[in-house]
Amino acid sequence: MERAIYFAANDQEMFRLPVNPEKVSVKTEGDGEEFTIASLGRVNVPKDKKLSGFSLESFFPAQPTHYSGAVFKEPQYYIALLEKWMTNKQPVRYIYVNGSFTINELVTIENFEYDEAFGSEDVNFSLELKTYVPFAPKKMQVVKKQTSSAVQVVKKKAPTRPSTKPKPTTYTLKAGDNLWKVAKYYTGNGNRYPELQKLNRIKDSQLRKLPIGLVLKIPTDWVK
Repeated sequence: MERAIYFAANDQEMFRLPVNPEKVSVKTEGDGEEFTIASLGRVNVPKDKKLSGFSLESFFPAQPTHYSGAVFKEPQYYIALLEKWMTNKQPVRYIYVNGSFTINELVTIENFEYDEAFGSEDVNFSLELKTYVPFAPKKMQVVKKQTSSAVQVVKKKAPTRPSTKPKPTTYTLKAGDNLWKVAKYYTGNGNRYPELQKLNRIKDSQLRKLPIGLVLKIPTDWVK
């Protein structure tokens, strides 16, 4: 297997570099921060490493060549595609295989330079790439603060209405009383005693045995 370098975007646009560069470079740096401490002098506090950078230089041949590992395309094809990706801020897949190390990184194109030297129609170019880490802003969730100033609805108790229902009038039987006498006392007509009997649910068999002290309910229309 021969060494090869590929660029791909969106699984639809892809090409292999027609001519491998003489050198494939990878740059990885730390992001340590220096401080001065009185007793020690300068110290370095290590932090997460920076995003890796990649650089390469080669050329796009103007004519088909026997040493090109890709199907021939005009230099303008590669230039247009690389510039479009860079203009659109399109992350692309940078792949280097069959070398002493392998690269398979999502990158952005940070710098793309090309020129044409006199005496040749080949287009020389250089690329500076940087690792791209996909990210997306998180949607913020607004939490409403509960305040004690919320208006509290206090339900007032409705005033108690005085009862308009007339209190029942009662009569307590005394010695010698009977229902006929009670009806006579209130209505002037003792023959209305059945109304009193019915109201107090007194059976006929009980009329002669009504006990002294029995409290009778008096019909309301008997009381003026």
